[in-house]
Amino acid sequence: MIRRYNYTGRKALERSDTNVRIEEAPLRFFAGLSLTSYGLPSEARVFVEAYRQTNWMRFDFGTVGAIKVPGDLLLTEFDAREGILFRVRVTATSDPEGRLLAEADQISPIHRKANGEVTREPLLPIKPADLGEEVFRVDFSNRPLLLINNQFGDWRALAHSPFFVCMALPQALREILTRVLWVEKYFDTDDPDDWQARWLRFAAALPGSSEVPAEEEKDSFEDWINASVAAFARMHGMKARFGAHWSGGSES
Repeated sequence: MIRRYNYTGRKALERSDTNVRIEEAPLRFFAGLSLTSYGLPSEARVFVEAYRQTNWMRFDFGTVGAIKVPGDLLLTEFDAREGILFRVRVTATSDPEGRLLAEADQISPIHRKANGEVTREPLLPIKPADLGEEVFRVDFSNRPLLLINNQFGDWRALAHSPFFVCMALPQALREILTRVLWVEKYFDTDDPDDWQARWLRFAAALPGSSEVPAEEEKDSFEDWINASVAAFARMHGMKARFGAHWSGGSES
């Protein structure tokens, strides 16, 4: 059962102090935590949580004064690494409601491949899912996740095919920017961690795009979204790639 926390007065943990690495075969993670500079009680409990959509796991890492890495860090509730996020929570032991003293959320892990190469989770992770008759869907359970129908066999190959890229990614970008501005009503581009801010910065930095409209400039939202999607498609030569693929070319 997911525990409820009292969020009153919690401190924000820096990303540099909460490093998470994920590996495959078997799927597991490693966390490097540095919590001594926050003035937290040494007896406060430390937990690392992994989550994606409705999947969730919590790992007990001891206390602030005595971090203890669990012996089992296998992510058994997840079928693939794509889209898994982490949070680190520090809770008071003196509060029966588990008052949250400090937290870092939406931690995107780095991924160490079998050859030793280290990569970071992409801005839009892709994950297979049972989508019925749909080919793909953008999921907003946590941060945006591009779901692809798991009935297509090698879903990773499909996700990188020119046809899928040209059809799905511009539409996904449009959905995400629409969600950020119209549903989330989020306009802050300065936050280094919030997924909404990361997407706004991404769109505003596209060649030919412009700065994010202000909250009161609702009449310009759609124009800005359209311009951002057009800039994304232009930067990646979507029409030419799609045309080459459609006509039987090999461009990728």
